[in-house]
Amino acid sequence: MNFSIKRITLSFLLGLALGAAMTEASYFLLKKENREPGVIELIIPAGTGGLIRAGETPPDIPKDMRFVVGDTLKVINEDGESHQLGPLWIPANATATLKMETEENYMYECSFQTGSYMGVTIMEPVTWRTRIYGVTFAGFPLGAMFAVYSGLVGGRKRKTP
Repeated sequence: MNFSIKRITLSFLLGLALGAAMTEASYFLLKKENREPGVIELIIPAGTGGLIRAGETPPDIPKDMRFVVGDTLKVINEDGESHQLGPLWIPANATATLKMETEENYMYECSFQTGSYMGVTIMEPVTWRTRIYGVTFAGFPLGAMFAVYSGLVGGRKRKTP
């Protein structure tokens, strides 16, 4: 194999490796949700309404929730009282669902939180396809840059005496 072709191949492989390292590091640091959309259940335990009126925090109910676009929030009300979460009205001993359709940050009014609000963050999902796109769109330009640079720097032949 020609030395130039080996150098170009090695440059592209190096670019893809660096592109993969950079994109994976950014996904890790940004703490993106790395999963496919699904159904997320939130259970309102029995006695929650009484705890809220007493000013106490109900157990096992998060103050904030994170979703990916396409998730469905299924709220299961096991309490003897009806509750509200944003646009959802959940009657006593019933279930309601909410489809997360757009990337957004919300503060929903919430009757089963002591502060009366629940934070909801909806993000684009990071799937294996997204990661491949990231490696491709970062790796190939890096590889091309390395190939051009290696041709400029390492392309001279030395004279032997």
